[in-house]
Amino acid sequence: MAAKRPTRKASRITELSHGFRVRTYELPPAGFNPLTASPRKLLHHGLPARPDARTAPELRKIWDREFSRPRTWITPVFLEVKGRSHGPARISGRPRAGLSKSSLTANATSTNWSGSVAGPPPANRTFAWIEGQWTVPNPHAPAIGNYYAAEWVGIDGLGSSDVLQAGTGTDISWAGIYPQTYTYAWWEWLPSNEVWISNLPVLPGDIMYCLICVNSPTTATVYISNQSTLVTASFTVTPQKGTSLAGSSAEWVVERIMVNGAQTKLADYKVVYFDEGIAGLSGGPFEIVTLGSGSPVTMTGNNDAPLSVPTFETSQLMKMNWLKDS
Repeated sequence: MAAKRPTRKASRITELSHGFRVRTYELPPAGFNPLTASPRKLLHHGLPARPDARTAPELRKIWDREFSRPRTWITPVFLEVKGRSHGPARISGRPRAGLSKSSLTANATSTNWSGSVAGPPPANRTFAWIEGQWTVPNPHAPAIGNYYAAEWVGIDGLGSSDVLQAGTGTDISWAGIYPQTYTYAWWEWLPSNEVWISNLPVLPGDIMYCLICVNSPTTATVYISNQSTLVTASFTVTPQKGTSLAGSSAEWVVERIMVNGAQTKLADYKVVYFDEGIAGLSGGPFEIVTLGSGSPVTMTGNNDAPLSVPTFETSQLMKMNWLKDS
């Protein structure tokens, strides 16, 4: 496989606010073939480890399919956006349906999340990685104003203050005659701000893929790809001292974000599909958790009215429907 690539660049460290550091990797050379590259070479270029075909055949098939396609590898350029943030699930006004570490109910609700939340894992095990694929929606504005939606996969945030997320944003602002739409790729690890990947173009209708691997409680590698254009980036994040991942939950989510400390209105995203939704557990025998085995979470707004509702189509496929903005 001959991978497409721009000018080759060595690895580097980018420092962000709150003490976060991001490492990018040397781009793969022309002719680089992930299917035959050594584990050391995969690590050198920031690619996820090749799963064992004997112990994890399903995962190996996904890995082989993902890396058999020629790609345009980029060194991601980061733009930290202050005042914009995501965050842990916030429970709605009904305690019986709220999200907590100890239990997830069949009718769980949240004021900022909707989707599937898997967790907590079995005793003495944590979530080690998560992946998923989704189609970027074309947002609409229900009325004059600003509306926001974020589609992502992540680890933690269920009853915890830490959460690592990566995905896409689909915002729309309607202040004049014509609404302005903004679509972009981003990541965030609390307490960092939202960080855009400014050189990874995203358009409505594009298919996105994201894999997050937890290297340790204080380092994680994000692999994100626009499957429609095959522009691909990977990078490793180290947070500020005192911040770590618990690995207590895995999520596939549509979220309404916070802007300048205020809860935003949810953009009319119509429908979003998440597929290939699986997560893996650390320690012990190889074991995966599917999106469909998680708890469906409905986003609620004023008077506990549903805003965004998930439906599980298969064990790895979820359909999200927009109902209203707030």
